[in-house]
Amino acid sequence: MAAVYDETRTIDEASFNAVLDLIAEKYPPPEYLKLLEPGIGTGRIGMALAERGYHVTGIDISRKMLKVLAGKLARRKDALPLVFQKADVTALPFEDTSFDISVVVHLFHLVRNWQKAVAEVLRVLKPGAPLVMIATGAGKEVISINERYRQLCAECGHPAKPIGMPGLPELKEYLKGFGRSMEIIENWQWTKKVRIDEAFRHIKLRYYGMTRLVPRTVHLKVVKKLKTELRQQYGVLETEVEVPNRMRLILITR
Repeated sequence: MAAVYDETRTIDEASFNAVLDLIAEKYPPPEYLKLLEPGIGTGRIGMALAERGYHVTGIDISRKMLKVLAGKLARRKDALPLVFQKADVTALPFEDTSFDISVVVHLFHLVRNWQKAVAEVLRVLKPGAPLVMIATGAGKEVISINERYRQLCAECGHPAKPIGMPGLPELKEYLKGFGRSMEIIENWQWTKKVRIDEAFRHIKLRYYGMTRLVPRTVHLKVVKKLKTELRQQYGVLETEVEVPNRMRLILITR
């Protein structure tokens, strides 16, 4: 995914900046200076947070993703307050209460032992420090195509489901044991054009977590049927459709 990850995550620029500005306003860098981003990946969020004044520490389990991040930093003319290392979110290499805030983007649903990952992030945060989760939207996805993929997999006896955290209700329940509550902010919505062939290709190549646990034989059978259905529905797969999108902030505090 490293070489193509950024292109699968197209975000409305105004909404993107508004979300990060709200984080900086609610948790200003002078008071919440040391920021941890587990799963920093290619740095699309971490770099923007560093530009707003946070001292960002990032970890990721993928060397290839971190290599892309290193390349971005090397091409900049100015130095950002951002450091990173390869590490596992379920075993963070940091002391307790090391950070003032943590920002997590599209991570826990990709970690099998997501409960341990959440516990580790909370462990390295100072008492009462916020954990902020950002859901950046659907990328180059067409929701109806994703749903049809799930239906076809279920019909084959192999539901397409997340590798890790099933959803926010399960996370909310788990957080009760830490004395934490959850607030969801959904103020950013927009529409974008997505080509059917691109949306299908990203499913075919298993770019999304929901495809990862589906056996290969089932996956191949499902994408073949899905492609046939899409051709019947749209005729030309290069067709563009308008897709609704949104960003969400999930604020986890005491």
